[in-house]
Amino acid sequence: MWIYLNGRMVEDAEARISVMDRGFLYGDGVFETVRIHHGRPVWLDRHLARLAHSCRAIHLDGALPAVDWPEVFQQVIDRNRLDHALIRLTVSRGVGEPGGGDGGDDDGVGAGAAGAGVALGDGDARLAASRVEPTVVLMPRALPHLTAQQRRDGVPVIITTIRRPSPLSGPTHAKTLNYLNSVLARHEAAARGAFEGLQLTPDGYLAEGAMSNIFFVTRKTLHTPSPACGILPGVTRAMALEIAPALGLGLRVREGRYRPGALNNADACFLTGSGIGILPVAAIDGKPLPPPSPDSPVAALQRRYERMMEEER
Repeated sequence: MWIYLNGRMVEDAEARISVMDRGFLYGDGVFETVRIHHGRPVWLDRHLARLAHSCRAIHLDGALPAVDWPEVFQQVIDRNRLDHALIRLTVSRGVGEPGGGDGGDDDGVGAGAAGAGVALGDGDARLAASRVEPTVVLMPRALPHLTAQQRRDGVPVIITTIRRPSPLSGPTHAKTLNYLNSVLARHEAAARGAFEGLQLTPDGYLAEGAMSNIFFVTRKTLHTPSPACGILPGVTRAMALEIAPALGLGLRVREGRYRPGALNNADACFLTGSGIGILPVAAIDGKPLPPPSPDSPVAALQRRYERMMEEER
């Protein structure tokens, strides 16, 4: 496997970063995962725009090198002979002294504090304001394994006990390296035999999946939790919101706050994400949902989304 690391293509065995890298020490960085379809990156401009937004949210403004990103992605694709895959673009704050660069210890320095709207220590304030030399990595990954039946009929999900962090605790709208919350939710889902774990807000409203956004349909209305619920607004989520009104099915779109019980009355439910696309939900906490028929809104969304991916080639 070939990795892009700080401007060079290296084999994975030679791809090394410093143990002093703040992404490793504190999860101090951001990332994007981009779908590769027929050897081309899909909606790369949207991913790069969100990456820039995430950089600003954690005071990494201007961290992205001024390179031809489509060309860099194509180098990784061609060197690894990728056809259908994912590429993860990671940007960390780079090498810095523990404790924020002031030579102090780690006491009182919370991971992600710079993006949380809380007071910074002197060392962290200097680090946030100083010119950084970020660590930049592009690394290929396989697509999630899904059978044709799962893509057609759906996958089981659960509502996890792991709550989504409050927007007051940090920049939940940014795709940061602080991912333990989602990892734990994903572990719980796997332990309970589910494909995905849905997370609630601290006050008990639906938020999102550990690695996806959630939608459900009731009586010609497409519902999804709003960004105010502390979700990460996904690129595929945005595509679904744009596609739905144009399907000619009379679908209304609503972003709001929903208790988990709203899913009990859903006619259909689906997940969105770069790796999974638009994926139906077959059951929630063991309660089955009917598989989408060929003329259902979910199936129509899938077809339109896949056609748009083909047009991106």
